[in-house]
Order: sequence, then structure tokens, then C-alpha cells
Amino acid sequence: MHKVGDQTEGYCQRCRLNTYQTVAATDGRTIFTATCRTCRNTMTWKPEVSAEEVRAKQLKKLNKLQRDRPRLSSPPEVISKRPQRGGDLAGPLRELSKLTGKPMGLPPEPEAPPPVVVGIPAPVDERLARWQQLTAKLSSRDGKPYLLTRTYKPGDVVLHKAHGLGVVETVINAGACMVLFRDQETVLQMSVSPLSLER
Repeated sequence: MHKVGDQTEGYCQRCRLNTYQTVAATDGRTIFTATCRTCRNTMTWKPEVSAEEVRAKQLKKLNKLQRDRPRLSSPPEVISKRPQRGGDLAGPLRELSKLTGKPMGLPPEPEAPPPVVVGIPAPVDERLARWQQLTAKLSSRDGKPYLLTRTYKPGDVVLHKAHGLGVVETVINAGACMVLFRDQETVLQMSVSPLSLER
């Protein structure tokens, strides 16, 4: 005997699974409709379906899809041709002019771009190569901000507002040093007295 609100098991058409369901309509012996407790859908009640039946239905569906799929006698051609010499719209007319021998007043054929040589490194400036070698293991944390009042020695790392990371190469005299930056090699003042700056 079944009553409305009883819990039963059945096959849910929306979930496509055997789920727990709540009886929604019954005459006491037969369940007419039930509400799935998973998806909350009320539908005509169906008894549980075995896993073999579900698998058989799925196989039948797959076989039908495979049979109904149109078969091609030959694989479709893939069109991969692109216009040569990118952007040359007069190319087909030029070819026609060559075949017929009639001039068509077309612009001259564009020149092919120069071939790209791969694998040959571009010449590196000696100064830039030297800077890269000196700063290969350095970062901005290793340098001190450049100040006129500081005294520098060869090998010191400085941070300049305009030129960035630099390395002191030589000390020219007591008031100047040669610093190598990425963009240039320049002479910077050093050891300037703070009193002379105040004037």
C-alpha cells in the first residue's frame, strides 16, 4: 500500500538515474506520479531500471547516431592556399596578363622581402657587452643611489636617476670617476663638499 508523501525508489527521466522519490499521486496500489528528491521534478513514476538496461539503451542510441551520420566518399579538401606576397591584390590579373600576353596597365610586381637569416646573432656593441658582463649577477638592490658627495672606487655599483644601473670602472681624479651604464659611458662628479652645494 502506498500513500501520498511516502518515500519510494524509481527511475528519474531528468536525472537519468535511479533516485529516491516522494509519492505525489497514488490510488493506494499503483503510484501514478512521484517527485524526485534529487532534481525536485514531478513526473510519471517509473520503476527502477537495472544498470544493464541503461547500458543497452545507451549503446542502442550510439549505434543509431553512427548509422545516421552521413558518410563521405572522400575526405573534404582543406583549402590552405593564401595569397603570395602578402597583400598583392593584382596578382591574379597579372597572371592572366602573362597567359594572354595582353598588357592590362597593372602596377609592377612588388619586390619580395629580404630573406630572414635565423641563427646569426646581431653584432653586439662592445660597451653594452661589457656592461652586461659586469651586471650579469647584479640587481638594483646591489647599488647605492648616486650622490655628488659620495666617494666611489672601481667596482662600486651606482643607481643613477637618468641612466639606471651603472658600474664605476675607473677613478679619473679625486673629484671624478668613469661610470659604465647600459646606454652610455660617462664621467660623474664625486667627493663634492656639502658646503659647496649649499652656496
